[in-house]
Amino acid sequence: MIKANKDFADVPQILNSEIRKEAFEANIVASDYIDEKNLYKVGSVQKKLKEIYHLKCAFCEKKLLDAPKHIEHYRPKKYYYWLAYSWDNLLLACGECNSAKGDRFATKNTPASYQNEPFEDIHHFGDHYDTIENPLIINPEKEDILTLMQYDKEANIFSTNERVSHTIENACKLNRLELLEKRMSILNDFSSEIEQHYLLFTKRGDLTRFLPTIQMFIEKATKENEFYSFRYYILNHVEEFFDNTHIVKIVKSLINRNLSP
Repeated sequence: MIKANKDFADVPQILNSEIRKEAFEANIVASDYIDEKNLYKVGSVQKKLKEIYHLKCAFCEKKLLDAPKHIEHYRPKKYYYWLAYSWDNLLLACGECNSAKGDRFATKNTPASYQNEPFEDIHHFGDHYDTIENPLIINPEKEDILTLMQYDKEANIFSTNERVSHTIENACKLNRLELLEKRMSILNDFSSEIEQHYLLFTKRGDLTRFLPTIQMFIEKATKENEFYSFRYYILNHVEEFFDNTHIVKIVKSLINRNLSP
């Protein structure tokens, strides 16, 4: 769950089309989402979102190569029917996160309601509604929570921040078995290689053997790759994943050396 760089001024042209305006107005008249064609689901919108999210789920960071790619509404269209085609309300999600989140949208304050805002303004309501509602779920397009997420040795994600914890545990269920196994695979591969290097290091005293593994791990710790936040956490909290203090000292030193400008 890392911050996406969406240009809210660069709205896909099709979301401003006349047919979307007509659908928006029909939803307003019905006070409900009644668009049977789901006109927010179009190729150009999905293509743009795939670029913004590097083909990853906005919440769990899983790559969506062959998996279903859902155009998710941050504020559910069932209740925020006038935001169905709003660019600042659409993000990319996997089917599991989309299903877990569903139509739930907990807020600390009273939820916003439609106040006769025109169709032309729908792409810029989010910030105003955030102030009104104080939503509990994190918006990955507007919030950088990288340093608020933590992981344990079993690859569980958690946070002491109320809203981040709500998003992890209640909204998106980010400790699902599939995600735990994928994250654990990353940790196991890294730790097993490091421990093998250490075993040989104790016999031959050659620190350079650690470098390829550490350099590769750092190279993969980019926003374009799966589970960037987990890799980032490991790199910055090595001591939490290795019991051997000698390994920790070596790995932290080499990570710092390779991360230094």
